[in-house]
Amino acid sequence: MKALTSKFLKWLMEQTTFVRYFVIAILFHVLILFIMGSVKIVAEMPKIIAAFDSGALPPPPKVDDVDPFAALRDFEYSGPTLGGGGGTPGKGPGGIPTAAGTTPTEYKANIAAADQNAADNAVAEVIGVVSESATAVARLQGGFGGMAAPTTGFGEGKIGTAGIKGPGGGGFGQRVGPMRAQSIAKHKGTQETEKAVLAALRWLKENQNKDGSWGKSSPEAIGALGLLSFLGHGETPDSEEFGATVTKAVSYVVSTVGADGYVKSKNMYCQGAVTLALSEAYGMTQSPLVKEPLERLVKGNLEAQKVKKTNPIHQGGWHYSPAMPTTDTSVSGWIIMGLKSARIAGLQIPDEAYQQASKYLWNVYDPAGGFGYMGPSRSPNMTAVGVLCQMFLEHSDSPKIKKALDFLKLQKVDWEKPVNASFTLYGWYYMTQAMFQGGGSYWEYWNKQIRDTLVKAQASDGHWDAPGGAKSGENSYGPAYSTTLCCLCLEVYYRYLPIYQEMEHKGAQAPATATAK
Repeated sequence: MKALTSKFLKWLMEQTTFVRYFVIAILFHVLILFIMGSVKIVAEMPKIIAAFDSGALPPPPKVDDVDPFAALRDFEYSGPTLGGGGGTPGKGPGGIPTAAGTTPTEYKANIAAADQNAADNAVAEVIGVVSESATAVARLQGGFGGMAAPTTGFGEGKIGTAGIKGPGGGGFGQRVGPMRAQSIAKHKGTQETEKAVLAALRWLKENQNKDGSWGKSSPEAIGALGLLSFLGHGETPDSEEFGATVTKAVSYVVSTVGADGYVKSKNMYCQGAVTLALSEAYGMTQSPLVKEPLERLVKGNLEAQKVKKTNPIHQGGWHYSPAMPTTDTSVSGWIIMGLKSARIAGLQIPDEAYQQASKYLWNVYDPAGGFGYMGPSRSPNMTAVGVLCQMFLEHSDSPKIKKALDFLKLQKVDWEKPVNASFTLYGWYYMTQAMFQGGGSYWEYWNKQIRDTLVKAQASDGHWDAPGGAKSGENSYGPAYSTTLCCLCLEVYYRYLPIYQEMEHKGAQAPATATAK
């Protein structure tokens, strides 16, 4: 390398001055290019770090973002019908009744409005539109009421497997979604009646005891009535607003059922109410945790019915306690309705049980047109019980039933001065259902009175006191009792299908009954 360099320098010096400078310039540029090619050029870019706002994610769309009238327009509806039937507080479907969150203190009846269609269509504004987020409500896991939870099978130990499948499903489908909207409009409910129901359910939710019951007096029966009020509005453990309330109520009502098939108090009034509540709960959830105690209740009811009675005309009915040798129409009515609903829910009930119950009711029928308490007479309350039960036992076409309905059409709804101050709401509860099933002029007459009277009488916080003021014998049961019965009266538009529709319903097993003589 040294020799090569010496020769190059010797050669360069032998050249002319111009050539020497030219060669040096070329070598200088080559050197610069070599140096630049050897340097690593790094472009320093600004470092970007992704950052997220610590605030909560935007809430999912609310149910009131949905057109509430769509369900009424789309009669080909085939989507889901389960979910937040109660809506959410605020505005829109199922919203707070007024800006103050109460039912109006002044209410003008609109049954005789010139444009009844407008009044009926307004109902859609308060119908709880189905919410797909309803299933986010956690169901109660495990067993309750002393029963171990199953580890396999339908329900997986949860209260509330979806039992209502599509519009009209399971015999209770008319209580939810578009079917409820259509039933309210068809049977002359109003926007105000549905607001009153929602206000009552919210009051019951706020006043529920920790164990799922309500009040202190007759907790088994009133707990069942409370549960029935939510079920009557289509609420299940999956409901967005009332799911937790329903879950606690189901848990409490199940806990009242003893291993022997009777409620722990052995009071057959409570027995009938609990049977009815769990029948509807099972029909709407198909939960195995509800079915097992319901089956125990049904077995107990059938055993008590077979107890030999002192008076032969009492055979086939029920009285205050399981082993009593007498029968009364009031207790029997609750048991019959419970057994009827159990069959709709899918349980197998012997036809003989219905036949014997129907025979007892005809034994206490008065030829003038009415039913008595323990023998033939014309008590308005017992007539309502007898009419309703016999209609569900397939005697709606009997001339005797029409005669009894004519007697009920003579009754008045007076909140301040009720005819029967002892058990006014009890009677109205049965009369409302009986007249609804009677339909036609019977329902038109009764609906005008009961609907508007109850809406006017509701307190600003959503509850009802017993009618008749301090003189009412029903005050002793507390506001939960009166609130549940009033609420159930205003749910009549969609709680049960009219008889002619129920008989056409494919899922209902029509019971064989005794012949009316």
